[in-house]
Amino acid sequence: MDDYLSDEERVEALKKWWKANASSITWGLVLGFAVLTGWNIWQSTQQRKAEEASGLYQQMLLAVDGKQAEPALKLSERIIENFQGSAYATYATLFSAKLKADAGDLAGAKKILSDLVASSKDQDIKHLARLRLGEVLLALGENDAALKLLEPLKPRDMGSYQSLYEELKGDAYAALDRTSEAQVAYELAKEKGQPTPLLDLKINNLAVDTASTPEPVK
Repeated sequence: MDDYLSDEERVEALKKWWKANASSITWGLVLGFAVLTGWNIWQSTQQRKAEEASGLYQQMLLAVDGKQAEPALKLSERIIENFQGSAYATYATLFSAKLKADAGDLAGAKKILSDLVASSKDQDIKHLARLRLGEVLLALGENDAALKLLEPLKPRDMGSYQSLYEELKGDAYAALDRTSEAQVAYELAKEKGQPTPLLDLKINNLAVDTASTPEPVK
């Protein structure tokens, strides 16, 4: 047998190989083109969705700045519904809670924020939602619930939000007439964060209230 095939034999062997494998090669090419085309379509779709979400978010911010509560709320709900799982939807949820609270729908804001605290995997979002939920609970007069939300948190749980948590905890203690605990929380908030005129006012008011409270008769 010759060590090398003749040209005719090579052509014939190629024809036989192609006939035996043409189907799998064709499907492989089809699959390759399908994957590539699908990836391009997905990227294009994602880009369009991101652009659409960004546009709606900007409209919502403009409506919020313009004190147009109803259009802003509708835009936030549209973003949440159409772009679930995106950062736009998450921040729109926070805005939705704020808009409801500003409109007096504290129960609606409470529901939104409670769900966000329970579902969010982003720790910063969870902190922001929890802090706002605490404020809403206090506004509803649910002071014990607010304290139950905040009191179990240790400094390591609060992260860079410790000052805000301590100030809010002080508000809850003050609402429950637990003045000495409120004082401690406010002072810790001042120590861990930047002093603000409002925080100083809260501390001074507590001092005045404590000084004006008559001692119990023995």
